[in-house]
Amino acid sequence: MKNTNNNRSKREKGKNIILACIGQCVHVAGAYNFMSIATQLGYRCIFLGPATPIQTIIGEIEKTNPEIVGLSYRLTPSTVHPLLESFKNTYEKLKIKPIRLFFAGTPEVVEQAKQHELFNGYFIGGESRYKVLTILKGEIHDRPDDRKIPMDLISRIEWKKPYPVLRAHFGLSNLEDTLRGIQEIAREEVLDIISIAPDQNTQSNYFHPDQQVRELSGAGGVPLRSREDFEKLHQARLTGNHPLLRIYAGTRDFIKLAQLYRETIQNSWAAIPIFWFNQMDGRGPLTLKESIKQHLETIKWHADMDIPVEINDPHHWSLRDAPDSITVADAYLCGIIAKKLGVKHYIAQYMFNTPPSSSFDMDLAKILAMDELIQTLTDESFSVLKQVRTGLTSFPLDLNKAKGQLAAATMVQLTIKPDIIHVVNFSEANHAARPEEIIESCNIVDQIIDRIYSSTLNIVDKKIKARKEELIAQAREIVDLIPKLAKYPSEKRNPYTNYEVLNRIVEYGIFDAPHLNGNKYALGEIKTKLINGACYTWDDSKSKVINEVERMKNIFMKNPLNGFSNPLFKKKFGIKEGINE
Repeated sequence: MKNTNNNRSKREKGKNIILACIGQCVHVAGAYNFMSIATQLGYRCIFLGPATPIQTIIGEIEKTNPEIVGLSYRLTPSTVHPLLESFKNTYEKLKIKPIRLFFAGTPEVVEQAKQHELFNGYFIGGESRYKVLTILKGEIHDRPDDRKIPMDLISRIEWKKPYPVLRAHFGLSNLEDTLRGIQEIAREEVLDIISIAPDQNTQSNYFHPDQQVRELSGAGGVPLRSREDFEKLHQARLTGNHPLLRIYAGTRDFIKLAQLYRETIQNSWAAIPIFWFNQMDGRGPLTLKESIKQHLETIKWHADMDIPVEINDPHHWSLRDAPDSITVADAYLCGIIAKKLGVKHYIAQYMFNTPPSSSFDMDLAKILAMDELIQTLTDESFSVLKQVRTGLTSFPLDLNKAKGQLAAATMVQLTIKPDIIHVVNFSEANHAARPEEIIESCNIVDQIIDRIYSSTLNIVDKKIKARKEELIAQAREIVDLIPKLAKYPSEKRNPYTNYEVLNRIVEYGIFDAPHLNGNKYALGEIKTKLINGACYTWDDSKSKVINEVERMKNIFMKNPLNGFSNPLFKKKFGIKEGINE
């Protein structure tokens, strides 16, 4: 079938799609699924219903002048021929035809329909969102290699809008199994980004093979020992929908690793902490202060290379039962740091369900507070991409219950209209994700996206809004204190990006968590309590919640150090001159 571009210019403003089940076919589910996606892309869908006569379809084409017409028939294959012949004979007499004509049916019916050489595309049911979007956007090619698939993060997100891109974590203990798994996932076209999980030897000692522990090869992920191994990862993903790749920043040699990632797997973005993955949490060889310094340098390097950056820091405080106020403050601080270091595209990661006992409503309030604060930083030079994920520790061991948790948590996450969904595999609490489980998890999440994006559900109530505002106020109190920790002129010039100042945040206990008790790098004195689903700072001696102003005052009283001698600070927190000096 041939159509000229002149047809497009003759159309009314707006994009119309006509859908109909022909003959005696009454199977309408596929049409509704197609309409759901098409509507999100701005199309006006006209569904003529089941068992629609051919002449009715032709009449509607003449009346509405659609861009797309879709016919569906899911009955006996041999009976479709006369129906399509009748349609073709009348259709070819139309003066203005639609730009594209699609057909949907069972695989056997589709094979019969192809003989008429009438249609631009075919559906058999169960097509990935990627395929439906590709067809609706007119990106139909005879060979998969001809597809214009966006191969950078920003373009991929723009291409898939209004839907979020999906990312999942994958890496088996054997390289060959990992490569086969990447290919299997890519062919299913359900995932946009595969986050490679390297083993600990790769993260810590890739450039130090003499320090690698052979017995730990494959522990925590895939062993990657050479540049060729990384290039194999890149080649493996060049099938199906060509998912992007990304990988951990490592725990030392950050910039050398970043260069390797950029040259081999085209790392789609960097995920770099500020306070973690060092000796404080036992996940890296560097001291807290040295890791902060090198993390800042690595963020700046990625900013200079115009590579998007995620600072995957805030949820680590919640994983250690820190109060919600500290997690929100850290999220805000990370956004400030990224902007000051020149990051253009900042990925704000919001891990829900952390701590796992948080209630859905109070957890959402915390995330909304984080997002609102970070959004205040946006301007023409700094954009924020929202990434959500289900909390790893919230998954039960029972896999059926875990699937329920993934679905329920995803529904709440969609409240903030994320750009990226990190699909945490439902089996993670039980075992490392296998390809088929990642695919299943993505399909669960995709179904939730379908239902939420086709509704106007709003779950944000007054209680959630009140808690959000409370957390925003307390987080500002904490973050506004940071410049006052600068002791020397060199620190005062850029306190938010000075590693000495940032180290004092943990050293003094401004950022603290109960699980850090006894840690030589952190104060570890804070107590917290979960009340009505929210995590608060708790004063054991008084059996009450304490707010951040009171907590900061207590820190000053115990630590009358140089950074707290500022008169404005004393006035703000009600400290009398001369006390403890």
